[in-house]
Amino acid sequence: MASIKDAIEESISEQFVFVKYFIYAIPVFISYILFSKGNMGMFFVFAPLTFLMLATILIKTINNVCNEKNNILPTYNIFEFAWSAIKAVFAICPIFALCIWAGIMLTGIEIPVAIPNIQLIYTIIIWLIFGSIMLTSLIIYARKEQIIDAYNFLIISNSCIDILIAMIFFIPQLLIVNGLILGTIAYLFWIFFTLENPIFIFICSMGLVINIVATGHYLAQMDYENIAKENN
Repeated sequence: MASIKDAIEESISEQFVFVKYFIYAIPVFISYILFSKGNMGMFFVFAPLTFLMLATILIKTINNVCNEKNNILPTYNIFEFAWSAIKAVFAICPIFALCIWAGIMLTGIEIPVAIPNIQLIYTIIIWLIFGSIMLTSLIIYARKEQIIDAYNFLIISNSCIDILIAMIFFIPQLLIVNGLILGTIAYLFWIFFTLENPIFIFICSMGLVINIVATGHYLAQMDYENIAKENN
């Protein structure tokens, strides 16, 4: 069974791992500073690139774990990293855009049933279904980074519900871990300094990257348990 404990332990056990996290956190930190200072022009330039970097880290983490590589985090080969980012755009963006469009269209349908909160329940179900499709597509693509794999709808349909259930169990666990660790750090900074302290903000930036890597490891575990046999 996929384990958040294994995901977190593996995400911080690599040699010089916190040096890598420090470097990857810098664009996240800069994006936050640009936003907080109201420099929206530069923010809208820098933030999408940062988001693409984080998405690529997620994909490369899944790929590295699935293929049992020595390193979990991406290497610092800028050309390999950039090529992975470009491929990810072509592989993931179309199916994500299609799912988001379909989700918006379907949630716009009014449910003609006089049951309290039925529209909210319907909306949640729709987005859970499309969210699981997008996530399953991402996992299947990340495994070998072959664009065609992202559109293997037979495997997606057979696996997306299992992936959804696994993520429903994963997210609360991840929130608890973050609450215990980052919550404690936030409390100490609130007592002795301020939550606007640049060091605290940078720690949160590193925390975001660590969360993405741990999530990538967990998704790779789900690939092994829920998708691998069907994708051979």
